[in-house]
Amino acid sequence: MEFPEDILVEILKRLPAKSLVRFRCVSKVWRRLLTSPNFVRAHLRRIRSESHLGVASRIILARYGDSLLSVDPHKEGSQQALELDFPMLPYFPYYVKGHCDGLLCVVINDGAQGFLLLYNPSINEYRKMPLPPNFRSTREVFGLGFDSSSQDYKIVRFPSMYCRLKVPGFVPKIEVFSLRSNCWRKLPDHDTPPYFVEHVFQATHANGGLYWLAEEGDTLRCVILRFDLASEKFSIVPPPPDENNRNISWIGCLKDQLCMLHSQRLSVVDVWATSDDKTWKKMISVPRSQGPSQSVYSSRYTPLCFTGSGELLMSVGGEGFLVYDPVENSFKNLDVRGAEHYLQETGICDSLVSPYFGVRNHSRSNQSAFDDEEGWLADPASNNSIRQLIMGLRRGFAFKSSRSKQK
Repeated sequence: MEFPEDILVEILKRLPAKSLVRFRCVSKVWRRLLTSPNFVRAHLRRIRSESHLGVASRIILARYGDSLLSVDPHKEGSQQALELDFPMLPYFPYYVKGHCDGLLCVVINDGAQGFLLLYNPSINEYRKMPLPPNFRSTREVFGLGFDSSSQDYKIVRFPSMYCRLKVPGFVPKIEVFSLRSNCWRKLPDHDTPPYFVEHVFQATHANGGLYWLAEEGDTLRCVILRFDLASEKFSIVPPPPDENNRNISWIGCLKDQLCMLHSQRLSVVDVWATSDDKTWKKMISVPRSQGPSQSVYSSRYTPLCFTGSGELLMSVGGEGFLVYDPVENSFKNLDVRGAEHYLQETGICDSLVSPYFGVRNHSRSNQSAFDDEEGWLADPASNNSIRQLIMGLRRGFAFKSSRSKQK
């Protein structure tokens, strides 16, 4: 039985990144096919469609001087946190500064100059990035986002509160790194806003921009600062009308929107969302839970992602994970062994996007049959490769089915 060509394409687009990475090892033809920029983009478009539901593939836990851990947010019951095979860790202190499309922006302090890395745990690839001038390792503030107008990933360096307080003669400035051009450039001084960000905060990528919780000079006033990745201009995002006099305790991305919550109410936590930086809507209200200890009651919630069934997974004050069901108005614990101590949580998707985007995969030879966005089967060689891939999958499924019947 032969599948229609459009069905073959749809099957490939829906395979998980973990499986596609294994299939790269089958042959050079398969590797060229599955690393083609257009295939990677098509696979990513499917993943982004899931992000509108707020669903993340995994939660990454950073532990500063220890290895990165991976947690499955959709697995019920008890699970063991998996240690990622990242050769740069666990030897040095590090922070995750931001993430986008499965890529983590990580800064590592090796006791000397330090490293700035892009790392995709799904394909286990990392890339050391060129360092900006006067790089200060983990004390820096960075953000990572995708500029759809130029089809380019950008890393943005923002003034750090630590550097403002601790570095003599520190001059705040904004610098942008383009993965396509592979170089840093400084923005005009008049485009540098009078704000600073704590280096432990991650940037949030949503709505075509990067967002930080920033402080203005010596004041304690905290604002939501947006950097538009296309225009490369800054703006202040006003909070929801009835939240103006409350402390913002968290910003992040849920359902592909910028979200925020405050820390003053003790009975309920409201998660607000905006897709245009102007109109806020209440996404979900979460009651306070007593949790495993009394201290959890007053601890902060950190929303991480929604599950496939619509429940909200949260980290609670660094003491564990809670899953809230808005339909039943009930909580349950997500028991994760081996993750008792961590500093940062990051919900990411499993993608095929390489840290070498725009550098290694830009040649015409890598595109093969992918001459346009949807015309993937124009080249007979690639057409044959896809059929080989599907036939291999079918043989594998048939073998498993045969073994099951024998048992």
